[in-house]
Amino acid sequence: MAFVPPAAISVGPLTIYLYSVFILTGAVAGYYLARPEGRRFRISPRILQESLFFGVVPGIVGARLYHVIDQSAYYAADPLQAFAIWNGGLGILGGLAGGLLGLWVFWKLRRRAGTFWKGLPFLRLLDIWAPSVLLAQAVGRFGNWTNQEAFGPPTDLPWGVYIEPAHRPAEYAAQTHFHPTFFYEAGLDFLGLALLLYLRPKLRATPGRVLGAYLVIYGLGRFAVEFYRFDTAALAGIPLAQVLAVALAVLGILLLTRAGTSSATRSR
Repeated sequence: MAFVPPAAISVGPLTIYLYSVFILTGAVAGYYLARPEGRRFRISPRILQESLFFGVVPGIVGARLYHVIDQSAYYAADPLQAFAIWNGGLGILGGLAGGLLGLWVFWKLRRRAGTFWKGLPFLRLLDIWAPSVLLAQAVGRFGNWTNQEAFGPPTDLPWGVYIEPAHRPAEYAAQTHFHPTFFYEAGLDFLGLALLLYLRPKLRATPGRVLGAYLVIYGLGRFAVEFYRFDTAALAGIPLAQVLAVALAVLGILLLTRAGTSSATRSR
């Protein structure tokens, strides 16, 4: 019998959804990863926690909104399911947009408060959080496994994961094992995180360069993984996620180029 991870566990009257556990674990792990870099720029743990809240809550809202729009046909038939976030369904690309907006609001509020944030560029704040976001994305993908979602097409490869009949697309109802695209992306995210942490000392001199490297690393990884996805919306036959992933990578290159140029200009 193929192993099927539980979607939830019960502790007395309490039901704990593992999808939520992985999301929370990723956020907490990201916070602790960001703390040393925050201290480098005189950001206390308390202030960093505040910024985490401003990033995570709008990020989850944006991620859910992206997923609901992406799967609009399903949610149009049962609109109340759009609020059942415990069943899974968070679009990382929408989460990035929501988190970006939340952090910008937080940065503006801190600047208005008249603290040292007047000297902290917004891009620097994003640099501090960029590796943590990649770590949270990697951990969060394990929640897709427990919910049996976001997998790829059928495969006979030995690492294919068993998907229960209730979660299989109708056209693949007779198939049993599928590409674990959530593990593919998690693996790429972990490798990307190692690369980003290695490059960070060389990039941190100029605000925006760590963020730029993150966008390139994640954008290219997501673009590659989308070749093994069949459950996302398409634009003119091209997966929308791939279009957005390329846009993120291009933005990252522009940030790296712009930041590098401005740094060279100041050095003269």
